[in-house]
This record gives sequence, C-alpha cells and structure tokens, in this order.
Amino acid sequence: MVRQHIVQRRNEKNIYGKFIKFTADAITLEIEKFPSNRILRSDDPTKFLLVSFEKLRFPEGGLRVTAEYITRMMKAGVFLNDVQYRFYHHSNSQLRGRTCFMREANSDPELDERIYVLGDFGRIMNAAKRAKRIGLLFSAAELDVQLDPKWITDIDDIENADTIFSDGCGLMAKHWAIQVSKAKRIIFRNQRYVPCVLQIRYLGYKGVLMMHPEMDKEKKYLAKFRKSMKKFTTTQDHSFSVVGYSKPYAFGRLNNDIIVLLSSLGVTNEKLVAKQAEYFRCIEEASIDVAKAVDFVSCLGQYDLAERVLLNGLDDPTVSAQIRKAQMAEVSQFLKNEKPRSRMIIHKSRLLYGVCDPFKVLKEGQVHIRITSSKGATTPINGDVLVVRNPCLHPGDCLKLRAVAHSSLDHLVDCIVFASVAKPKHQAAPAMSSGGDLDGDTFFVCWDSDIVPPRVHESYDYPPNKERPGGNVTRQDLATHFAMYNNVGLAQITKLHQQWIRGSLKGAMSPECQELNALHSQSVDGARVRIPERLRKPPAGEGNFVLDVLADATEAFRTRFTQSVANDLDPATTSPEDAEDVLAQLFKSKPMAVSEYELFSMAVAFARKFSINLYELKPYIAHLDFCALAAHEKHVISTTLELSPTEHRRMWNSLLTSDILSTRDIQQRQLDRPLSMQRLYSSREKTTATFFQYLRIAFEQFTRKLLILQTDDRFAVGIFVRGVTLWDEDPEVDENVVVCSFMPKATESMSVYRPCTAGYRLHCSDGNLQLYNKNQADTFVFIARSRETGQDVITSIALQKISKRVGQQLGRLNKAPVNSIEIHVISNRDRVAHQLFDMYLEHVKTEEYVGRFARELTSYNVKSVGDVDWSAHPEWIKDLFVPRTSETMFKQLLSDLQHEQLQTLMTFALQHRADNELYWTFGFVVTLQPVMVDMISTCLHKNPSLAYVLLKAYPPTESLLLHEQLVDLKLPILRAILRAANALGVTTLIALEKIAQSINDIETSEYVELLMLAALSIRPKTLLQETLLVLHESTSASREGSPAKAYLHKHALAIAFDCAEEAADVCPCDDTGRPRNTKSSYPVLRLVQPEGSDEGHIDVHFRVDLFLPIRLHSHVRLQCVSDPANAFIDRAVVDGVVTKASRGEITVELFHPIPPEFAAMQWRIFDAGSLATARAMMDAVTKLWQDSYECCSIYDTIVVPPPRTGSEAVADHIEEEDELVGTESMNPSQIIAIRSSLAPLSLIWGPPGTGKTTVVVQILRYLLRKSPDCKILMTASTHNAVDNVLERFLELNRENRLLSDDLILRVATDHSKVNKALQSYTIDARVGGDLHENNRLHRQAQQRVNAARLVFTTCAGAGLGTLRKVDFDTVLIDEASQITEPCALIPLVKGCQRAVLVGDHVQLRPTVKPMGKALEYDVSLLERLYTSNAHPGTVKTMLNVQYRFPSELADFPSREFYNGELQSHIQDSTPVLTRLAATAFPWPRVGREQRLVPTVFVQCASEETTGSASKGNEGQAELAARIVSLLQSSSAPTADQAEDRQQQPQIKLTIAALSPYSKQITLLKSALPPSVTCATIDSFQGRESDVVVFSTVRCNVTREIGFVDDPRRLNVMWTRAKLGLIVIGDRATMTEMNALWKRAIDSCMEVTLPPVEE
Repeated sequence: MVRQHIVQRRNEKNIYGKFIKFTADAITLEIEKFPSNRILRSDDPTKFLLVSFEKLRFPEGGLRVTAEYITRMMKAGVFLNDVQYRFYHHSNSQLRGRTCFMREANSDPELDERIYVLGDFGRIMNAAKRAKRIGLLFSAAELDVQLDPKWITDIDDIENADTIFSDGCGLMAKHWAIQVSKAKRIIFRNQRYVPCVLQIRYLGYKGVLMMHPEMDKEKKYLAKFRKSMKKFTTTQDHSFSVVGYSKPYAFGRLNNDIIVLLSSLGVTNEKLVAKQAEYFRCIEEASIDVAKAVDFVSCLGQYDLAERVLLNGLDDPTVSAQIRKAQMAEVSQFLKNEKPRSRMIIHKSRLLYGVCDPFKVLKEGQVHIRITSSKGATTPINGDVLVVRNPCLHPGDCLKLRAVAHSSLDHLVDCIVFASVAKPKHQAAPAMSSGGDLDGDTFFVCWDSDIVPPRVHESYDYPPNKERPGGNVTRQDLATHFAMYNNVGLAQITKLHQQWIRGSLKGAMSPECQELNALHSQSVDGARVRIPERLRKPPAGEGNFVLDVLADATEAFRTRFTQSVANDLDPATTSPEDAEDVLAQLFKSKPMAVSEYELFSMAVAFARKFSINLYELKPYIAHLDFCALAAHEKHVISTTLELSPTEHRRMWNSLLTSDILSTRDIQQRQLDRPLSMQRLYSSREKTTATFFQYLRIAFEQFTRKLLILQTDDRFAVGIFVRGVTLWDEDPEVDENVVVCSFMPKATESMSVYRPCTAGYRLHCSDGNLQLYNKNQADTFVFIARSRETGQDVITSIALQKISKRVGQQLGRLNKAPVNSIEIHVISNRDRVAHQLFDMYLEHVKTEEYVGRFARELTSYNVKSVGDVDWSAHPEWIKDLFVPRTSETMFKQLLSDLQHEQLQTLMTFALQHRADNELYWTFGFVVTLQPVMVDMISTCLHKNPSLAYVLLKAYPPTESLLLHEQLVDLKLPILRAILRAANALGVTTLIALEKIAQSINDIETSEYVELLMLAALSIRPKTLLQETLLVLHESTSASREGSPAKAYLHKHALAIAFDCAEEAADVCPCDDTGRPRNTKSSYPVLRLVQPEGSDEGHIDVHFRVDLFLPIRLHSHVRLQCVSDPANAFIDRAVVDGVVTKASRGEITVELFHPIPPEFAAMQWRIFDAGSLATARAMMDAVTKLWQDSYECCSIYDTIVVPPPRTGSEAVADHIEEEDELVGTESMNPSQIIAIRSSLAPLSLIWGPPGTGKTTVVVQILRYLLRKSPDCKILMTASTHNAVDNVLERFLELNRENRLLSDDLILRVATDHSKVNKALQSYTIDARVGGDLHENNRLHRQAQQRVNAARLVFTTCAGAGLGTLRKVDFDTVLIDEASQITEPCALIPLVKGCQRAVLVGDHVQLRPTVKPMGKALEYDVSLLERLYTSNAHPGTVKTMLNVQYRFPSELADFPSREFYNGELQSHIQDSTPVLTRLAATAFPWPRVGREQRLVPTVFVQCASEETTGSASKGNEGQAELAARIVSLLQSSSAPTADQAEDRQQQPQIKLTIAALSPYSKQITLLKSALPPSVTCATIDSFQGRESDVVVFSTVRCNVTREIGFVDDPRRLNVMWTRAKLGLIVIGDRATMTEMNALWKRAIDSCMEVTLPPVEE
C-alpha cells in the first residue's frame, strides 16, 4: 500500500516518499514530501527512505553515543517489509540538518556503482570532500530544461597570483536566459521577467551564470563555465537546474549579526532605533495604505499579492485578509526561541546575487549596482554602499565599497558586480565578507546614509580549512562522516561571541570576538576546533546593549500590534471621503516598488472604482516625478486628465518646480515655456558632496544644461551651457555659455543675460569649475570645494561682468558658501532613466579605518628595589637592600649567607634590576672555593654578561686557555659570551680570541652547538660573520691531519652561515641588532611562563585569527614594543626557536634572557626562517663524524680526499644479464645505469631529456627484485620531484605487482605539499589523522614506517619526524645536483649500505647565500664526486641519449656542456618541426632541402631599464609579444600543406617566455596572453615547453651582462625547448665581452620579423 500510495502521488508535481524520524523515544514512519533533486529525478523514489536524526539525543549519553548508534545502524542497514535500505547520501544542507537518504540495496558496492557512474568522485581521497561533492547531486533543484553539452564550454577564471575573482561565476547568453525564463515561467507583474543571474546545477558544475550579451553576438555557446565551477566530471544527466535567480525588489534585512557589527562601526543606537520604527510604521500602515502595502509585501517577496493590491485595492476582503496574514507572519518572526529579535527591512537596500566584472572595467573597491526601482532600471552612482554577507561576525565583513557606473555593465540588473582586479596580496571583495564567493552567495547591499558606517575595519582573510589526507574512501567511511558530523562547536562559538560582544567595551571590535570569528569560520563546515580557555570566560556586560534597546522596542510594538489586530477583526465599509483620503495618501507616500506611471494608472483605476471624477486627480499629480515619465506617458496623463496648456507645460519643464527659482524669476526670463527640461541634481536631495560627480554627467552626456547656484535669498546665478564640454580640459566656449543673475528681492526687474564672447574658456574637473576670459587671471565664475570641509561648495563671481548694477547691489562675492545648487538638463532621449543613473547613494565619510590587529600601546613599570613589597620576601633580603649600602659594606654582609641564600639573592637582584648588587654578589660567589660550578652556570644562563666578571676574576693564560679553575665551566662561559654578543659587540671577538685554545679543545658536538648558537643569537651581520670565523679559526689546530674533522668543520660552518644569512634576509636587522622591517612582524597577545619549565622557555599567545608562517622549528625574534613609564631603557629583543606549536600558541626556547617585566610588556614576533632542514643537516654531519661506517658504508668516499688516480668499478657490482625486465625500449646507457645501482655508490649523470625518472623507477624495480628484503629510501630535492617518481613507480607497480601498497609509504611533515592524487600513501592517511594534531597516532605511525619497504620523501624530510631514527639499506637521491652536500647526507647517514645519486651537475647548482658560495656550499655531493677521481666501489654513468629535442637544438649544449657526448634520439627532425612550420613565425630554412632551423636569434637594440635591483627591457617585452602572436597564428599553407592539415588535427604549441630577471617577467606577463608561461630560468628548471622565447634583457654601452653570463643558466635555458628556441637580445652587448654567449648566438640564425601591418 505504501508503494502504491507513493506511485499514485508521484504523478503530481511533488514527489512523496517514506520518511523515518528517529528520536530517543520512538522511531516514526510517515509519508512526506521529498526534496526534488537530480538523484530522485533519475531513479524510482519508491526505493528511497528519507531518514532524520535531528531530534535523536540519548539522555544519558553524549554526542559520541548518538554518533556510534547512527554508525552501527548505517552499517547494518534498515529493513522495512523485508526490504533492506542502506546509506545512500545527503545534500550538504541535509548533513547540517542530520538527514540523509537510504536506498534499497543488498550491498554497498551496488550503491557505489549507481553513484560513481554519475561523476568521478572516486578520485577524491578525502571523505569529507567526497561527501560534499556527491552532496551536489542530492541538493534541492528543480528540473527546468535540458542543455546539450555541445552548447557549453569551459573558460579560465579571472584571477591573479593571490585570489580568484570569478570564483563560481560563469557566463550565459541572453538568449539562454530567455529560454530558461520561459521554461521556469518567471513572471513579474504579468510580464515575463528575464533574470540576469541564475544559480544553477548542471553536470558537475555549481555556481551562477551571469548574462553576457557578447555571447549572443558570437552565436557559438549558450553557457560558459569557469574552472572554479567544476566540482566533478560527469557526462550523465544533461538537466539544467535552477536553484535561484536574481529578482527585483529583493529588499534586504538588518538582522542581529549585522546590527551589532554596525553598532561597533559607529552607527548610533538612535539611527538604528529610528530605522526600526520606520519599518514598524510600514507594517502597521500596510493594512490601510495601498502604497505601504505594496512596499511591504514586495519586501517579503510576495509579488503576486502586491499585484493584487494594485488591482483590487485593500477593500477587497481577500486582499485585506492576505495583508493581515502577512503582517502577522512578519510580526511573529520578531520572536525566536521566545526571545525578541530585530529583523528590520531597509528600503534603501537589496539582497543581491554577486557576480564578477568580466571586462575588468571596475577598479578595486568599486562595484556596479543597477536595480529595478519605481523609475525603471537605475544605477546608484558615485556613492558609498554597505555590502555584507550572512552569517557575519567580524567587523571587517561589513565592506564599504564605492558604487560607480559603467555602460558595459548596464545589462546587469538586480545584482551586484564586483571588481575583478586587486593589488597584490589583496583578496577579492566577496571573499572579504564572511569568506564569500560568487557561486550563489547573496549580499546585503545598502545605500541608506544612516546605515552605511563611518568606520571601516580591515577584513579577515578566511583561510580554507586544512584538508586531511585520505586513502580509499568507502561507503562506510561516508556513512561514518555523516554520523560523526555535529555543529555543537559552532553553537558554542556563536554563544561565546555573543557574550563577548556584550561584555567587551569594544564590542565586535574586540580581539576576542575576532578570534571567535576565525574559529567560527573554521567550524562552520563541521571541522573540530579547540577553543582556547581564555576565550571561554567572557566578562559580564554593562550598559544598554544595542540589541536589548531594539528588542525592547520590538516587543512593545509586537504587543501593541497584536492587540490592535484583535480589535479590528471586522473591517468597516469604506466611504467616499475615506476613499479620497486613501487616494491622497497614495500620492503623498508613493510606494518604492511602483513606477510613476504605474502609480498614476493605479490612481485612475481607484478613482473609477469609487466613482471619483478624474479631474479631481489634478491636485495630486504634483506629487509625481515627471523626470521619470517617458514622453508618451506624459501625453497620456495630459489627455486623460484634460490638462490646461499651463498644467501641460509644468509636466515638461522642471524649472517650474525649482527649489531656488521663484515663479517671478522664471517668468521674467521667459523660462516658463514648454522646455524639455528635467532636473538632474539638487543639493537639497543629494548633498553638495556629490555635486561635481553630477556636474560631470551633465557636461559629458547632455548638450543643453543649466546650472543654478544660490548664495543667499538675495542672489542666485544661472549658467547656461550649450554643447558637450570636455572634462579636465579648457575648451573655448565662446558664445556657448551664458550667465544670468536672479535677484528675487530686487524692487525692479534685473533680468540680465551675459553671454560669453570669443576667447572665453570653461575648465571643469573633479574639484572646480572656472569660466575665464583667455587666461585664468580674468575669471568670471569660479566654483570649488571648500578646503576646510572638503564637501561644501564655495563660489567667487565677478559680478561687475554681469552688470554694474548687480555689482553695486551685492558688493563683492568672493569664496562665498553656496546654499543650494540645481542642475537641469534638456533630455536628448525619451527617458532619463535610460541615459543617466538617477538613484543617489549618499556619501558617508569614512572617519576611521581600523586594522585587524590594531592595538593601543601601553606602558609598563620597570621593576626596582624601591617598589618591592618586602612582606613577600625573607627579612634578610630586606636587610641587604634597606637602606642601600656601599659595595664594601654589601660584600661584608654576603659572607654570612648560605649558598642557597646567595642563589636566591642573585635571582632577586635580577628580577628587580639591582645590577650593582647582582655584580657584587656574583663577584663574591666566583671567589668562593671550590668554584661553585652549578651556581655559576645558572647565573651565566640568566645573565650572560656575567661571564666577563668571571674572566676578570680568572684571566685566561698566555697560551689562550681558560684558567684552570674554569675548566669545568668552559661550555657555559662560551655560551654566555655568544649570548651577550648583541649587547657587548666587538668585545665578543676579543673574549673568544683570548680563549682560542680552549675552543680548540672542546668536543666536536659542543663546537657544532656553539656555531648554531652564534648563528641564531647574534643579529648584527658583521659581528656575526666575524664571530663564526673566529670560532672556525680557533679550531684549526684540531683539524690538522684529520680529513674527517676538517670535513665536519667545513660543512658545519657553511650550515651555520646559511642559517644566519637566511635569518638576515627574512628578518633584517640594523647594526645594533634591532629588526628593521616592523611590517613583517606579528602582534603577540601575551607572554606566559610555562608551568614547571625553566626560564629558558616561554609560551607566546596569539590571536587565533592571525595567520602565522611560524611553525615548529622556526627561528623567531621577539621584540618589545612598549616603553616604560618610569625609566629609559632600550626595547628588548630576544631570539629563540619554536619547540611546540598549536593554533594561537607556541612555546619558544630562548637564546637570550627575557626581561623580568615581560608579562607586562607588549610584544611583536618576527619569523627568521625555519631551522628544520638546517638542524637535520647539522645532525647528519655530526652523525657521519661520530658513527662513520656504521651509519654510512661510503664514509671514506665522502670524507677522504679523492685518490690521485681513478679506480675501476668492482666487476661484481655490475652484473651482465641477458635482459633486464621492462627495459626493452631503453638505450644502452640507461641499462648500464640500472645495473650500476648494485655498486656501493652509483653516480648517474642525467642531462635533460635523457629519461632520468624512467631510470630511477627501473632501478627501484631492479633493487626490489635483486634484494627482496631490502629497505629502500627514495628521496629527491623537492616534493614535486618525489611525487613524480612515486607516481611513475605506482603505474609500474599496478602493472607488475612488485610490492604491496601497504609497504609503500609517502612521508612528509606537511601532507598538503604532497600531490593530492598521492595523499592516500601518506603516513597521515594511513593512520587516519594528522600527526600534528593527534599525538596518540605517533606510535601507530612509527610502526607503519618501520614496516614499510619503500619510503618516498624529500632529502630534508628524511631527517625529520617519524623517519628521524629509521635506517635504510639503500638510498636513492634524484635531482642530487640541486641539493647541498649536507642535505644529501641526511638520507645517506641512515645506515646506508648502497647509494644511488642521480642528477645533472652542469645545470644550476643549489641556491645558497653569498657566504655559502664563498665556502663552496653550493657544490653538490654529486658534482664533487663525479668531477673528481673515483674511490673504489664508485661507478659513474652518463645517460647519453636525450629524447626531448631534435639534434639541431641539442648540438650547442652537447658541445659546450656535455663534452660532445649527448646524442639525440630524434635524428630526422623534419616530421617533428612541421608544427613550427605551420606557424606564421618566419623560421629560417637552409640547404637544398630547405630544412627548418629551430634555433633563432632576434636582434633588439632597446636599452635595458636601470635604477633597481632587478632589470627589465620594455622593447624586448614588446618584441616577445609580436613573436608570440606569430607563433600562435597559422601560416598560409601550400596546397599540399592544406591537405595535410585537414587530415591531421593541429595541436597548439606550448610557449614559455623565460628571462633571468624577475622584473622582466613582470613585463612579459603584462604583454603576453595568459596561455604563455612566463618564468625566470631558475624557476623553470626541470620543466619543458614546445617553444622557448628567451629575453636576455641586457643592452647597454658598457657591454655588461651581469649574472646572465652564468654558463649553467644558459644551459638550463637552452635545454627547456622541445621544438624551437628564440633568443631576443642585443648582439653587441651579449657577445663582445663573453665568448660563450658569442658561440651561443653564432649557433642561432638571425631573423628579422615581418613589418607590423597597419
């Protein structure tokens, strides 16, 4: 029966089905209406269950109990009438509402088969993300029309490096919008309405389509979808579903969220209360006032009811009842959860879909808004608008943007167009408001001057949630995701936010509210967040909170209105008098949602209905805005009402309704004739702040205009201007300008017209208007903004030029304030609304811009002995300090103290800045015998400068050794000297030199520690360099005769220098060690001493909404930003390293002592670079020294200098086999390289295109077959390189089943850097969570790593995290030439018995700092070993066949860089180069066979730019643009070529524009189309392109080419091209001083580009 009932009801428009509701008390089965979606439309709804768990709460269990119950039920399925139903899926809104669909099925694979045929969801390896994408199929959407995919296409997003401006916003033809409107039957006021914006679901696309008339001209596609709209790929179901669309009169509401933000931004309670009262009146009067009724129901979206009100009036019982019902429904919404709330509708607002600007005509901060109003489609211009998206908790969500007009966007009505440009690192405007986008988000847009806030707050950046890696996602995983989802955290955050708003004096501007907003944005999708304990304790609120004030008024109105409804249940009969009153009210309070002509038609219908004579309407037409009437509408009104000639003229001439000119003025100057004059601007309506904007419209768009200014009630002036006046220029106007005076209080007519004569000029700009005769010294009329206010208008007029009598009557008129201004224009078209934008958005001056992390700096008090509360300290300490005594007396008192008391005394002195007493006490302590090592060490740690007291008491010996009494304090003393270096400067070097022999005698591990301490703690650059060199020179004796120690010291020094130079680059400091660039710092909330830790660690708290690049192992610098109130001391700066990190809090190990007042100080923190890799390298170098052969079998090869003669490889290591499996298509050098991997050390030189990755993958296969039990570590220089090998190996593994997937592991400290397609192999995915967030997973992760046979990671990653203590038998390093030697050691010292290094050492070396180059730190281990004589057991192999480019391209690099040994697999290049021949570029040809030459030089003598760190060449950029244009154009084919091209599809060439200089790359990006990749040579290493266009940039008279002369850089550039290379440069500059570049250019053929066609 249930099935029959459903089938029967399915014939109706709605779909009904089985609905099961779970509660703690019962399980209920009902028949309910199903939401329409694509899944139900393509399936049988009788096979579905809709299941709800919204009300399921077990009284004695928490959320986990409920989640586990749902999980078990989903796993078991639901049986109904012996039919099994299993979890199918849900929409994203159903997930939040705890509802899902189940479907008939016997197993999960059966349902998977149905779902995954609808889209490529299987590629998504994250359960939450896959659930969200599948949810699009289940989201509610009506089937509207079928759209054949042949009528659609994909287009690129509009974006820059930082943001996507078109996120979710595609394009559609107007023709398609009309079709959809017809199919969906979109009607507005009995006419078909064509929306400009459609929110859609189609195939795998989600977002909005905006009308784009250009597509109708193209007549090719109906819809164009952006890349950002494509959520999955599918070819099933071509139904085009409309979820929503843009509508007229979609008025916006102020809800509680927006109200509290506006209140914090300076909108007063009085204004908000007034707006609410205004809306209450609108509700009340809706039952008695037709106009208010129309407005009211239009606000509610009940457009059908608004139409019936217009047609039938309020006396219709049905209409009246519906109005009353709407009123009651609206008032009932004022209560939520039995609490009053505000939700007022603002008439000067709309709720609009957001779209992008496809033409990029809007500037950043601008929007285009064109809305349907009573005057037609109009655009608010030159005004400030409030734009905000719900939900909104951050004051920066309230955007204050500038509404401007642009004709190319006029077709977009009832939507808001956002700019598609922004400065670097700026976000798109939608993203700045609650993290919005354009995939269907609606925005509250308001132009009410009382609501647009005077204060602006910096927006939050709303970073996306971190996506957890996943593996193979099963249906049970999706069901578990549904079961475990909850938004309790969201509710907690929202509640706390509301409490902090009430309790904090700053309201929503408080840091705590902004932090809670960040947590809210993170948890809105169900992500779990940790709320810091400090945010859980909001203070109690005081005073009248704005929401309480509004709620009280709301409750009073609700009570009053409810009572009035009860009293007026029986409506009285409307009398004729009442009808006339209603008619009068109708005209006086015109509804905003009704046009002027509609209002007149409504009045006529009303008059006829109540038998009112039409002539009685005449007194009321004065209320009509004639400017909004078309010509034919005016004639209809005139004829209908039988207007007299005078009345008729008034309709056509706006001067007759002027607020400045009297009837006498108009008549005296014969201006009362029927001129087609319309008022464009009045300062009484639109304030003087926008006068010049409207003046520009009048002067540029109208050929006849009249400007009227009134200075007081005695005088006004009119300026008649004929013709189009150019803006910002001084055109001659001659007699086309006439000045006329109006003096209404003069006793006689003073009607004087003063026409200008030849030579008069009129200057108009954004700030002034000046009418002058030939030169500005002879000015007639001057109008400008007041300099004092910037908004008011002042004028100076030479009155004597009008007439002597006017001058005598008024005297001098100089910089007089203008009281009133009007601009009247004579229309050049029928309807003003179609040619100008007549809806004014009031300008609201921005009084203050508030940064997100703005804070008020506070002072603190320096601690001193005078402020001590002695009751909290032992009496003996007081006796020492009260009164303060001399040094001699103080030391006498010290002799009576115990050791513990001395320690307590020094701590007290440190804490209260009693420096004299501290040094006296320490001086006393160091004289005690035996030397108190522990106490002294502690003191040196707390105050490093005390080391000099110690050295003074025990001077070093002449042999540069520490005094024998200080031998046990050697390391603490050295540490203290280094830690005090910033304060004591060059003294540090002297101290170190005096104890150089003691430095030489310390242990190697201690020496390495000192190097790193110096590198991380000494900030002045010169002092740091000299200190490191002194430490290195001090150990020279210990290195003599020990190659291993010399190796260690050399690389340890290089690592230390590299760390120091990175810190200097990231956080540069001045000569005093103070950070220079404070803009790169981040504000600190507070510093807290961790419980149970020593003084060397500190907890640093931040706001959780602050994005920090600081991570675990980051080097940081903390700087005090507040000054003391009671002393003058320098602001402290301390260095440290992060040892623990979580959101909003880090723990820092400090290298310097922190001031005792640190808790009262305000701080900022600087990032000085990451130490993770540096520490891993230093650990590797140290381990190699300590463990030698035990950690690395090739220890001698690495450490011992090379032999004078090379050694042959041991034959046993290279086995001759008949055939290697899977290498049938490989060349001999590749096969030799694979076999060489069995040697202890195999060095493989792989030039570009020689198949290095293929060889590496085959080596892995070979080693797994040869050594089934070996454990292999596969590393590379970058994550991309690692993923490339892993991806290729997995393909091979799937075909040959070499290894179980469980034994393959991809390890990365940050899984987001791993290719998404490979994240299922990460350690995080294997253990089911993020190791950084869940410490309980570490043991499981370690077990996984230990069990793995093949681990992929970066070289640096091999020494971090779970891999840190794991050993491997075999190590492979790909791209080994791009890493430093210490970095290569990280994987090699992990018990390596066999190593394979692959790379190309004649391409770019590793990037290191300047001092690193001086120390040869940029020479890779591969380069050093390959270019020197081989140690025994080392095999060198060169891959000598390249497959990338033809021999013509290979000749030069092979000859210059590869000893002439690089062969080309492509011998016959003619077939390959035909693609170049098909372009319009003039490729040269040689020989009888006319062979195409793919290496080309194009001369360009344009000089380079000078004066900046990087260089550019605009001429070369322009030439590159011409070259690219030719490459992307087809040549005129011969008859044979034409036939060939028809048979073979043309494949577009990939083009890369390269240059050594980043400035030139910027120029190239602006000159070339987006399809061309523009990159520096360094960033393009490892990549390739069909054609490379290289801009050399350099062109100067001195023939300098700078670092372009680097042969490695030339090699990289040349070997990126697969087909053709085009070099642009100046031959003289590049070849006169550089022989290599001369040979390079000589190997090219020079071509001359064809002339540019006119």
